[in-house]
Amino acid sequence: MRGGAVRKMNGSLTRLDKIRIKSKRKQIQKVDAEKERILAATQTATLLDYVKWIGDFDFDTMPFREPDALVLCLASYFEILPLFAEGRKSATLSECVPLLDTGRARLMITGGDMGNEGIFRAAAESKRFGELEITDYIDKLTTDPPLQFATMCFRYRGKFAFIAFRGTDSSLAGWEENFMVSFTRTTAQNMAAEHVSMLIEPGCEWYIGGHSKGGNLALTAACVLNDEQLSLVKRIFILDGPGLCPEVFDEKLVQRIDRQTTCIIPEFDVIGKLFEPRITDTRIVKSYRKGIEQHSLASWMVDHGELSKAAGNAPGSRWITDLIDEWISALPLEERAVFVKELFDAMEEEGINDLQEVTPEYFGNLIIRLSGKSATTRKVATSLPKRMLLDDVKKPKLSQRIAKFFKNTVLIIAFLFILAGVGIILGRNIILNIISISVVAAIAAIEVFVIIRRLIKSKGRLDGLRERIVITTALLALIPIVLIKEMAPFILGSLIFGVLFITFAYMSGERATRESKIFVRVVNIFECVIFAAAGVCFLIVPQKWVALLALILGIILITDGVIRIAFSIWYKVKHHGRKGLEAETETIPASVPGTQLQETGRQ
Repeated sequence: MRGGAVRKMNGSLTRLDKIRIKSKRKQIQKVDAEKERILAATQTATLLDYVKWIGDFDFDTMPFREPDALVLCLASYFEILPLFAEGRKSATLSECVPLLDTGRARLMITGGDMGNEGIFRAAAESKRFGELEITDYIDKLTTDPPLQFATMCFRYRGKFAFIAFRGTDSSLAGWEENFMVSFTRTTAQNMAAEHVSMLIEPGCEWYIGGHSKGGNLALTAACVLNDEQLSLVKRIFILDGPGLCPEVFDEKLVQRIDRQTTCIIPEFDVIGKLFEPRITDTRIVKSYRKGIEQHSLASWMVDHGELSKAAGNAPGSRWITDLIDEWISALPLEERAVFVKELFDAMEEEGINDLQEVTPEYFGNLIIRLSGKSATTRKVATSLPKRMLLDDVKKPKLSQRIAKFFKNTVLIIAFLFILAGVGIILGRNIILNIISISVVAAIAAIEVFVIIRRLIKSKGRLDGLRERIVITTALLALIPIVLIKEMAPFILGSLIFGVLFITFAYMSGERATRESKIFVRVVNIFECVIFAAAGVCFLIVPQKWVALLALILGIILITDGVIRIAFSIWYKVKHHGRKGLEAETETIPASVPGTQLQETGRQ
């Protein structure tokens, strides 16, 4: 009898058999005890600790666990193209170690390493993950259409396969595609659906997962599987990934896969709350990082071999996600599309090809460029700061009527210039003091109003208000500093005026390049030069010259406003007269022949 104990003729076991059985039992007990020790050791551990402690156990000894999904999704962020050179179809994860040693396994993620490479290396060097076979590796990046798509399949001895989708790298195309999910079905979503439907077949258990954008792709791909293929999927892991835009996808698609899906988000969650997928099995995991950095998989915690659960989301993150959700939902699809296109056009115009290149200088230039884009983009871009400041972007009926009354932008600007000019002349000696105190006090007053209103609505709960209260307190503390410190109003006012007029200069220059009317173009060029000079002067001139500079600027603003009003009236009269003449020439030829024919017929 092979593989079993040999019995004596009387049915009893031999001494040797008893020794073997005892030894085997001890071995089993030792393994079980070791497993318990490993799981106990992962209390309040990092993902790296988990990989190091569980790495000696293969998936037969220690079956697939939720933290394993994190490790494999993290591994998908590494570009391992050299392993698949010359038409090679598969490789083991352990073969990635030499690539790491030589710097050829690039980490494709926004925000830097944050510990990802250490976890990937530990996994590749371990017994548990190292022998996983990587197949069906795809890595594509194009700018037209915007596409950033990467996926790989991890297979274990024909027993299970895990399809992992990479999240967003730092490429401009990848981020543009992220924004596009708010109004259309993207190329990456289509590729993910096609890829999964081609891969899944009977023969093993299937898992699908992804982090961030990868989670959205995993969700999209799973939603469109046919019933037979979906029955082969054991689990779908959405790791802090946004859901599906309700205007683009039917919400019933998510309900269809709910029982097979696990959604995992950190305490401070922003990304996973966008178009939040309504998944019954949603977990909140602890992270050792703070704020938005909790989005990093490498920061998530493990407890006894399972994810370390948190009680709930951080209040600050709930406020941010509610704000962004309400902002997006208030925008029609066509406005979202225009804003995204012009935002990334502006970034390309600035020479930005990678999000890692965005410096404070680039960011400032980008805001100025956006101000010169279409009215739709300006409206969308300014609606978020309005919501942040006022906690509401819906216009009341009175302001709608006022906005309708002042439809003529030229006249509005003209009147504002005249009022600003008069104000600057009258208060030229204390203009910087007035501006400094007014700006700080106005923002503080608005924030106090918003905080009080939200406290009343929430019946005294501080959820999502702590950050606002800290900022408002700082603003209120700044007011006495501006009043007491001798140079504080001058410094703050100079900065506000300088930045404001330089921004106006750029906007005037942008309008001049697009303007077809010669007179208006000349006015815009004049404004561009004057505003630029004024902005620079306010930033650099000494305090004793500010009154003179304010007087000159006030006179220029009043003159500019009067010229604008005069031109607007002249253009209106001229245009109205021409339009009336055109209307007459259009109606006479159209009506006369018809009248003649009718009269002839009656005769």
